Amino acid sequence: MHTIEYDVERPDRDIVAAFEDVPSTIVSDVTGNVGLTIDSGIRPAYDGIDVAGTAITVKAAPGDNLIIHKAITMAEPGDVLVIDADGFTETGHIGELMCTSCQANDLAGLVIDGAYRDSREIAEMEFPVYGRAVHPRGPLKQDPGSINVPVSCGGVTVEPGDVVVGDDDGLAVVPADSAETVLERSREKLASEDDVREDVLEGEYLFERNGYDSLFEDLEVVGPEDSIQ
Repeated sequence: MHTIEYDVERPDRDIVAAFEDVPSTIVSDVTGNVGLTIDSGIRPAYDGIDVAGTAITVKAAPGDNLIIHKAITMAEPGDVLVIDADGFTETGHIGELMCTSCQANDLAGLVIDGAYRDSREIAEMEFPVYGRAVHPRGPLKQDPGSINVPVSCGGVTVEPGDVVVGDDDGLAVVPADSAETVLERSREKLASEDDVREDVLEGEYLFERNGYDSLFEDLEVVGPEDSIQ
């Protein structure tokens, strides 16, 4: 059985666009590091990648991309396809022609917990793609799937309309209803890091500036005799 939801509540486009200036590391820090940061197995297709957009979620049968084709026709400019293919990496679920279609219709990017193919062509066209692996085998087109339902991608539950932020370091997800708050906190953290950077450039150690020296003194040091061999 498959489910297709056409209506997606997206955050304000200006808020989403503002995340283009926020590194994934900052978003990860602000959202608590865990739970909303996609795992490191899902990697960018090329260096110098950047993406920020609203999620159109896809639940695809492993090895099949029929539902992905349908999702491309439903996505709006600025959306990111987030595809849950159960982490299946023995089929390239999407390739250069599908990415060309996404790019021609102004989608912001594509993330797949599974494999893609045509990696060289995708890198050359510089369409933002993240995936778990690359595989040359082509997909089937016979199994149903779902669009705009909650999916699991890289260990993170992604809802339609969530904001996906990515760069060379990886991907972080911002819940749609928290986008404005996360953006504000991200800007505050970026400003704070600018202040820290000035002090570091003048020779101050983060170890002392951030109070890590006090933390270090409170740690219980375990001697070699207590080590498990």
